[in-house]
Amino acid sequence: MNVTESDVLEVLRAIETGEITLTPDRDPQEHIKGDVLFSASNGWKIEVSNWSGEFAGIVEIVLPDGRVLDMEYLDNRMPQVAAHFPNPDVAWFAYGMRKVITGYIFASADKPGRFADAEPGDVISNPDAEPPYIIVDETLADVVVARWPGQLWRVQVIEAIEPQGHRGNYTRSRSVKLLDRVDTHWLFGRHGEAVEDILRVATVLTEVQAQTLRSHRHPDAKALQSAGYHRWLEQEGQKVAEGRDMSGVVAAGQGRSRSPIGYGLSLIHGGVWESAQHAAGDAAFDEDEEERWLVAPWSDAAGALMDAGWALGVPDLFDEAEREILLQAWKARVQS
Repeated sequence: MNVTESDVLEVLRAIETGEITLTPDRDPQEHIKGDVLFSASNGWKIEVSNWSGEFAGIVEIVLPDGRVLDMEYLDNRMPQVAAHFPNPDVAWFAYGMRKVITGYIFASADKPGRFADAEPGDVISNPDAEPPYIIVDETLADVVVARWPGQLWRVQVIEAIEPQGHRGNYTRSRSVKLLDRVDTHWLFGRHGEAVEDILRVATVLTEVQAQTLRSHRHPDAKALQSAGYHRWLEQEGQKVAEGRDMSGVVAAGQGRSRSPIGYGLSLIHGGVWESAQHAAGDAAFDEDEEERWLVAPWSDAAGALMDAGWALGVPDLFDEAEREILLQAWKARVQS
């Protein structure tokens, strides 16, 4: 089927009205004095010349059947298209610098929802633009991990909620495309694989294992946990009161950085909590009117596994002798 100049102009008008949306292959505002390729929602691809961060003419159009309308063709056969510039009074959705938004979504295994059988390339959408929205976190450090294990996805926002109306490094979305799976250990830093090994133990811990961890925990390990926080917070440029005991703390960083291993410490403690509940029920806890807490051996086991999280998750914060102290209970568990 032949595509006429009128057909192309109709598509360009539909872009201006928003009936057809375009997604650029890169942020046009960051790629000036070059060409930007836009994928249209009608199946076309339109390459434009991008100067000073603004649309400066069509370079070529690729039709769904693979035919290419290049600059020479447009100049000779479609002069109105070749000379086309968007109306400056119209907010041109695509050529008007719609940024490609990518980020991350973590779906826990116990509540995977629509991500249960998802595959790369799938599009996940809400039926309307009402809450609950699909939340896309900007970076791995922004991803909230309340439960573990789960599946981590890198996604592209297809339709964002407008206006966003919030503060924070995330995008409220109606529709996203799943780009690829990401190994979840990256949520816990450069040594995240070791942190996940600890999580696997924490979530299935038995009372016998908890007793072993308790009996082999080094008496200086708690102080090293606290020292680790002080050292890390200093590296982050965050102030903490000198001498403050931070042993057993699962999150202390300001902003996006909860701890040097992200949500790793809170998940380790949470894993032991669930194991204790499963193995010993209420006997694993004490409580008052305001809170509930683990008792021995579970409390000590949680501390010992957090020791290992520090030593294996951020080894550079400690010297070799300190790491051995932090790993004493962990190694005893393996050897027992």
